[in-house]
Amino acid sequence: MNSAIPIEILRADAPAVLLGVLILFAGAMSCLLFALRPRPRDSALLYFAIAASMYGLRLIATTRLARQAFFATGAEWDWIIWLVSHTIFIPFTFFFISTVAPQWRRAGPWIVGIALGEAVFGIAARLLRAGHVADMAYRIEVVLYLPLLALMLFLPRRTAERQLWVVRAGFLIAFSFAVYTNLVDLHLLPGRNDLEPLGFVAFLWCQGYVAAERAFSNERHLVAINKELEIARSIQFGLLPSQDVTVPGLEIAAKYVPASSVAGDFYHFLIADEHSLGVLVADVSGHGVPAALLASMVKVAIHAQSEHVRDPAGVLAGLNSILCGNLQGQFVTAAYAFIDVAHRQLSYSAAGHPPLLLWRGREEKVQSIEENGLMLGLFPGCEYKTLNCTFDACDRCLLYTDGLIEAPNPLEEEFGSERLQNFLASHALSSAAAFCDELMAQITSWRGGKNGQSLPDDVTMVVIDFKVGAGLGDLRRQSR
Repeated sequence: MNSAIPIEILRADAPAVLLGVLILFAGAMSCLLFALRPRPRDSALLYFAIAASMYGLRLIATTRLARQAFFATGAEWDWIIWLVSHTIFIPFTFFFISTVAPQWRRAGPWIVGIALGEAVFGIAARLLRAGHVADMAYRIEVVLYLPLLALMLFLPRRTAERQLWVVRAGFLIAFSFAVYTNLVDLHLLPGRNDLEPLGFVAFLWCQGYVAAERAFSNERHLVAINKELEIARSIQFGLLPSQDVTVPGLEIAAKYVPASSVAGDFYHFLIADEHSLGVLVADVSGHGVPAALLASMVKVAIHAQSEHVRDPAGVLAGLNSILCGNLQGQFVTAAYAFIDVAHRQLSYSAAGHPPLLLWRGREEKVQSIEENGLMLGLFPGCEYKTLNCTFDACDRCLLYTDGLIEAPNPLEEEFGSERLQNFLASHALSSAAAFCDELMAQITSWRGGKNGQSLPDDVTMVVIDFKVGAGLGDLRRQSR
């Protein structure tokens, strides 16, 4: 840095350098604010940051103070001015299209392509020392671009938002300063010919105001959406059965982990009497709010199946008849198990759902039970079949949704049915509630230590342990 700078240069150029530094700072802060914004980000902040930084750098490069303060030749500073002058139209184009002229979105690539072509041509001309050709190309670009910009801003609209009026005002201010400066240069008006940057700063300020207003408006909108999603999440959790469902001879636990604020998974218990229980696990296709709304519909539909509570096939057929035509092209997979503790019998049916897993304590093996029909909600009149089997003390039943076995690790390998069966066998001595927690911890570890909320799909599991003794006398004594 050169310390011997004439005082007259310092006095003359210090305001322009200070202004350029402030514009550079505004661009840097806008870029930082853009980087810190939660996704999805508003690109207007980034385009404003690029445009402001480019203009601030160009303004500093035009001053004698900068040229003497830093060890750089005048040609190097001229290259900075030329590069910025030839390319600064590009971020401005993106800014206007993203904020106040979205109707020009399709024409955007063509406009940017022309600006890039001119920039390449102008820079190549300067490299070939044909400065007059490059200057002419730049003037042509300015002559073409300014009317195009005016068209973007001033074409009649049915509605003109405040943001558009702010940008229009900034454009008119900058245009007025530019006209004034050129008239002074032509000696048609008395005055100073170095005031053009002030008009451009006003233009940048108007753009910064629009970019900031859009960013904070989006933030308020996201906060409102998140609040509504939290309410929806609370309502959806309220639709799930309470964890204090008890049936003598059974130990019941459930785990419900939505992939987003709300989920398409659902489970429900139907109590037939004090010694029998129906369990439904369902999975609506898709994720998020649409799937959650349809899951709420399943909640209503299952209550209409109380007369079929002992008939899994009848429950699924009844659900299918209600859901057909009401799912907007989506579908539901479901599994329903009815457990009769008094007779130690398990009845099961499913509709396009992963198989029920049954841990046989006496044989110490996992049995996969699959009795699948078509998915719910697609075809009316579907029929389903019921599979019956017996259970014994120390057996364990696991119902789940496919988000469990399809959970990928960092190498995109799915957890899979085989690992799930091995886990079921190796954790047979855990309580039902502990098993759910341990399995979810295993899935989290499989995912690479990521929090369960980052799962690509909702996860639901229902574990039922059979605690019935060898004779019915134990059950009768428990129920007294």
